[in-house]
Amino acid sequence: MDMPLCGPTAFRYYRVPPQVLALYPAIVSGSSGVASRRIRKEKIIEDLLGLPLHRITNTRSQQAKTVLFKTHVLAGELPFGTLQETDHGFDVATPAFTLFTMASCVSRVHLLMAAYEFCGSFAVFQPTREAESRLQQTQQQGVFPLGFGWQRVRDTQNNNTGLWKRDPLLTIEELQRFANQLDGRHGSKKLRWAAEHITGVCASPFEVQASILLGLPRRFGGQGLSVQNNYRIPLNDRARALYQHSCCYADIYLEASGEHPAIDIECHGKSVHASEEAGISDAERLAALESMDIPVVPLTFKQLASECSFKAVKHLIEQKRHIKFQPKTERQQRVEQDLRREVLIDWKTLGI
Repeated sequence: MDMPLCGPTAFRYYRVPPQVLALYPAIVSGSSGVASRRIRKEKIIEDLLGLPLHRITNTRSQQAKTVLFKTHVLAGELPFGTLQETDHGFDVATPAFTLFTMASCVSRVHLLMAAYEFCGSFAVFQPTREAESRLQQTQQQGVFPLGFGWQRVRDTQNNNTGLWKRDPLLTIEELQRFANQLDGRHGSKKLRWAAEHITGVCASPFEVQASILLGLPRRFGGQGLSVQNNYRIPLNDRARALYQHSCCYADIYLEASGEHPAIDIECHGKSVHASEEAGISDAERLAALESMDIPVVPLTFKQLASECSFKAVKHLIEQKRHIKFQPKTERQQRVEQDLRREVLIDWKTLGI
């Protein structure tokens, strides 16, 4: 294609594990005429990227509307380092530039969620039936023994899920620097807002959802807590005797401050923490932290999704933290309801 892919299309591209991308050939070159019409039948478009394809140009004369394409016009020269080549016959916006070009397509909260995923250690991707079959065959044959650094998460029944572990695509600091470079461009304010409100490196959508609802300032619908993600907690000798590790990592951490003790909030998803072995490990970890006067608050998605249960969780945090949340005004309550509707979605639909 003559114009690079961006926005929601690039977001979907970066969610696809490289071992899945390797199963698909490059698309036919061209962006108009016969070649363009042929794109609809390309398997990588059909199975992975979907239509319309979001692409970027700096010329309004190339902004013709078609069923296949949605063209984004960016006036002037593209910022340095915003595009990269692929092995599939097209260029694609870099992860940071992808988020910027999504700003006109999604809400501010959904842009924040997408930024959390790119800056996190996870991706959400569910292969089609055909892609799943081909992926299983290549894995059985040992074609991708290392998985290109991506590892699929299995549930408690040892079944594959749509959650994948991988290294972050960019750091929070890189995203913040990139957003600041775009000052004045349409969408830059929304991207800066998202970059400024990422609280750390999350390992799952659930951790992101909990972090937003607990950590986003109250004027935006959150609880306004100073949360940190994937926080390293060094263990003392007594704690190491209980847990047999030198440290542990908190999903969501509230640092000690004055009379307020630290708290470790652990997000217990369906894919982990449910086996007998995991249960024993969690119990040992809890005992180790409790010995250091760091209470652990376990959190399930059911508790997060239920307003009644979530109120009880917040009350538990009040008790453990020795604080009292200020009651929210009617306006703040409405904003919180709006935030919950945006955040508590099926993560697979994010960016679509």
